[in-house]
Amino acid sequence: MNGVQFGWLIRGIHHWGASLLVVVVFIHMLRVFFYGAYKYPREFTWVTGVVLFLLTLGMGFTGYLLPWNQRSFWATMVGTEIAGTAPGVGGFILRVLRGGTDLSALTLARFFSMHIWIFPAIAMLVVGTHLYMVVRLGISPEKMNSEK
Repeated sequence: MNGVQFGWLIRGIHHWGASLLVVVVFIHMLRVFFYGAYKYPREFTWVTGVVLFLLTLGMGFTGYLLPWNQRSFWATMVGTEIAGTAPGVGGFILRVLRGGTDLSALTLARFFSMHIWIFPAIAMLVVGTHLYMVVRLGISPEKMNSEK
């Protein structure tokens, strides 16, 4: 952030853009829900949208650790502990997320790779599918009728 010219600006744009993305995706999901655009024949479009929402939250969660400061460390500690409370598989999920029992450099490496490789690759595939379904099936008839 300080070693590159305008690094503070790039990091700030990334941070605020990511926060805005979560809000916009949530508002879009609410709009689709209230218009009933998740109903037949657009169920699969809704499912891909929910997957994209979860990927957005996952990218936000994994990206929060990357500054590797006290705030991000303890927020990730709490987040992984919450995931670890799942009945039956919680301990397994906790160890997979952290790469062991403790939050360490291995956790940082896992979150970094999820943040820049795994989640974006899955998101590109799902966005392509989502857009294909929107083009193929169109938008909700309720939406089209309200614009007339």
